[in-house]
Amino acid sequence: MNTEKSRYAADSISKQELRNLLLQAFLPPPTQGRGGNRFPDVPVVSHDGEIYRFHSELISNKVAMVQFMSLDAQRKFPSMSHLAKVAEQLGDKLGREVNIYSITTEPAADTVERLAEYARKNALPAGWLLLRPTEDGSQALGDRFAKHLSRHHHHAGINTRMVHYGNGGVGIWGAFAVDADPAMAVSRVAWMQNGKIAGEDSKRAGPAPLADPGKDSNSNRDV
Repeated sequence: MNTEKSRYAADSISKQELRNLLLQAFLPPPTQGRGGNRFPDVPVVSHDGEIYRFHSELISNKVAMVQFMSLDAQRKFPSMSHLAKVAEQLGDKLGREVNIYSITTEPAADTVERLAEYARKNALPAGWLLLRPTEDGSQALGDRFAKHLSRHHHHAGINTRMVHYGNGGVGIWGAFAVDADPAMAVSRVAWMQNGKIAGEDSKRAGPAPLADPGKDSNSNRDV
């Protein structure tokens, strides 16, 4: 009888309940939890002049993509143009289900006025904020997000070629290359959204096997 009850209980678990169980299973261990899942709550100023506390107001209980950049560096590597393709792919989900934050690594040069001008010229959609922390704040955020990168993506300084994505409510974070295929990027972010199931078939996380050149080998997911 107990076996039959257990089988019935297992069969009656909904997809949403199963997904919640999986999310709980992938939560970081206690050594990463508490302080580890929390990002620096440094003040940041957005391109529209609003002041936010980074963790408590922009990350906590939200699904977000976070990218580090500088406006001057766009001439050599147009990371913002690449991210704009992801924003376009998100459509009306941007600002409603997912937020994008681009954090300058050069706050002395990237003033709020410059960020606002860039946003105006490039018609940045609602839900995408350009953020200016202090010099120390920028470094603290860069160091913290680096913990979610796999070893082969670590290098000196803040990595500006990766986009971090995650669910601040459950503390699961990963990253993909900023110039990755936009559809692939959006599918990864969708997995993090509340009430969403990425697909019926399980998919391998982390870099694609080198034997498959058609896959993006620069994306990873660390939990």
